[in-house]
Formats: sequence, structure tokens, C-alpha cells
Amino acid sequence: MINPAQRSPFEVLMTLAFGLYCVAGLVAFDQFATTTLQAYPEPWARVFLGLALVTCVLTLTGIARAHTAVGVLVERAGLVGLSGVCATYTIWAFGNSGKRALAFGLLLGAIAVASAWRTWQISHALGHARKVADQ
Repeated sequence: MINPAQRSPFEVLMTLAFGLYCVAGLVAFDQFATTTLQAYPEPWARVFLGLALVTCVLTLTGIARAHTAVGVLVERAGLVGLSGVCATYTIWAFGNSGKRALAFGLLLGAIAVASAWRTWQISHALGHARKVADQ
């Protein structure tokens, strides 16, 4: 059983790093965006960076407030959004750029899978907590 209050430093740092990449990409798109991201039609690359940043902030806010039920639910909401945004843009990256998108697509795909996995862990732990509370 995974305690929803337990976090891996890897999870936190990867979410923080991805959020910082999104900020850098929004501030100086031409300098920081990958060629795959630059190949998206306007304004969709910036929309991706903005949505990804919002979901990273939600996730990190939830992690910071993990000692509360609301914090855990905010983290789960952020992770659901992050998973969806990253999965969508992974598919779009491969459809738009083909094998040139391999590195970017694999990174986004890994973030999507890891976010979905963590969402499942939180949901499973909350379900178990509900059962214990009902007894």
C-alpha cells in the first residue's frame, strides 16, 4: 500500500523541472522550445506549455499540502491533467514529426504514464482509507 503523503524526490524534481521548462518555453519560446515543439502550428505549442505549466503547479501545490485531504485531491487533479496533456502531445508529436520526435515524444510519454500511475496509486490509497473509515 502506498501512502499518498509519501513522495519520491524524483517525482517532485521531475515535475518541478518540467514546470520550469514550460516557464522558459513560454518566456523565450524560440530559444528553449524543441524543434518538435516549434513544428506545431501556432498557437498550439504555447497552449501545450501553458497547460503543462498549470498542471505542474497544481501537482506541486498538492504535494506541498499532502498532509491534507484537499492537498492529495489537488495533486491527483494536477496529475490527471498532466497525464492527459502529455499523452495528447505525445501522439501529436509522432503524428506531426515522425521519428524526429522520438526524444521529445518518449519524454512526454514517460511523464504521461508516470502521472497516470501516480494517480492510480493515490486513488487506490484513498479508496482503502475510505474502507477503513467506514468500518
